[in-house]
Amino acid sequence: MEEKRTVTFRDVAESYFSQTRVDCRYTISKQHSWSSHDWIGLFKVGWLTVKEYYTFAWALAPEGYQTGTDANCSVAFHSSYLPIPGGEAYQFVYVDERDEICAVSSQFTFCSPRPLDELVTLEQEKNGGEEEEGDDLLVVVPKALILQNLLEGCQRELHELRKRFETADAEVERERERWKTERDESERVQNEMRSQTDELKCNLRQSHEKIEELKQKQKDVQSTHGDMAAELNGLLAERDENHQRIKELKQDAATLTQQKLDIEAELDRMKERVKKMTIQRRDEEKERRDLQIENEQAHAELRTLQERLEASERSTEALRRDLSELGSLQSHSHAELHQVRLQTAQMSLQLSQANLALREGQATWAQERETLRQSAELDKDRILKLSRELQKKEEWLQEERTEREKLEVELGNEKDCNRELRASLRALQKEQEQHQLEKQELLDHIHVLELRLDTETDAKWAEAVASPTSSIDSPPSVEEKPLQESLSELSVSMVDSEYLSSQGSTEQSQKDNETDMMRSC
Repeated sequence: MEEKRTVTFRDVAESYFSQTRVDCRYTISKQHSWSSHDWIGLFKVGWLTVKEYYTFAWALAPEGYQTGTDANCSVAFHSSYLPIPGGEAYQFVYVDERDEICAVSSQFTFCSPRPLDELVTLEQEKNGGEEEEGDDLLVVVPKALILQNLLEGCQRELHELRKRFETADAEVERERERWKTERDESERVQNEMRSQTDELKCNLRQSHEKIEELKQKQKDVQSTHGDMAAELNGLLAERDENHQRIKELKQDAATLTQQKLDIEAELDRMKERVKKMTIQRRDEEKERRDLQIENEQAHAELRTLQERLEASERSTEALRRDLSELGSLQSHSHAELHQVRLQTAQMSLQLSQANLALREGQATWAQERETLRQSAELDKDRILKLSRELQKKEEWLQEERTEREKLEVELGNEKDCNRELRASLRALQKEQEQHQLEKQELLDHIHVLELRLDTETDAKWAEAVASPTSSIDSPPSVEEKPLQESLSELSVSMVDSEYLSSQGSTEQSQKDNETDMMRSC
């Protein structure tokens, strides 16, 4: 019969005792899809269908079994369900939930033990003086007792090893939990530090942007201040020019005033001269009237005075000419005086216009000076305000620098903590390596026990062969198989422990890589 070999039977003996329990050991390969409805049947050789089983047991899988992996398993057939001893051959058959055959064992038979097969002869030395004589005693004990004693010793050693393994696994589990907690805490702290670093970078970038804006505003203010300074210099130059012009106008006004005073003085002199000439003419008229009154009084002296009269007429004529000349001179003086008065009025008008322009210029200059002063005060206040804002920004930047230095110090402390954590993780790794060495030593010890057990079993078989009452075809004792199974299970647990240790080493390497990445960041 051809079947799909996804399960393999192990350690199948050629014969079993019907009065003892029979252990069936098998290996499930990773190609097999195990189910709780799989079963192992005891079939008589020559069976045709899976319903012709003699007895069966459910196929069990070890605790923590995962589909897709190899696993060593075993089931027990109790003696009450086994067939009676005889020459008929039987087989173990593994059947899955679909009633498909997955494995068939080799053939074996059931037999009854013979009494002498269970006895073993041992040599025992006497105590006391008999030891000196060299006499030995032959003790006949049951073979099962010897094997039971060996099995109990091995089981005690196995129990101690299991305790040590459990203690080591518990310690490793506690270390793993502590390491996991520390790793989560470290990751949380690193995430918080990363978020704080990002926030500080954002604040620093915003601060740089604000500083650039303030620098640009300061440049604009400096440019405006330069323009205002240039405009102020222009206004000051214009003011100097106005002052120079006003000074020149004042000098022109002083010259005109002096000219006016000179003309008024000349006019006063002309008036005094005209006044004197008028007084002289009045005197002459009075004298002429007096002469006329003498002429009336002195008819007698008319002839005498005729010459004098002619002479007087001539003098009068001369005086008339002089008076005409004086009248023409007075008319000319009046014209000159009128012309001087017109020039004086014009100069007064120009002077008043110049004074008005000067007053307007002074008012405009005063207004412009007040405007410039107010603008300068506003610019000064603006500059002071900007200076205060800049000082506040500098203080804020100084606080930011101080805070950043504090954060850098905290980051350095966190790095020191990370270094300590890495040191503790390395120490944990060393402890795990030490546990690994201890496990390897335990494996070596188990291997030594197995070799010793094989050696003792071979020795017993040799003694059984040498004994005339022994049976050559007698199978190994049933009590030896649980010991082998326990050793196999111990080996499996050791393999699982090695797998967990390798997983812990992998997690440790991942943690170291994450720590290195954070440190590089």
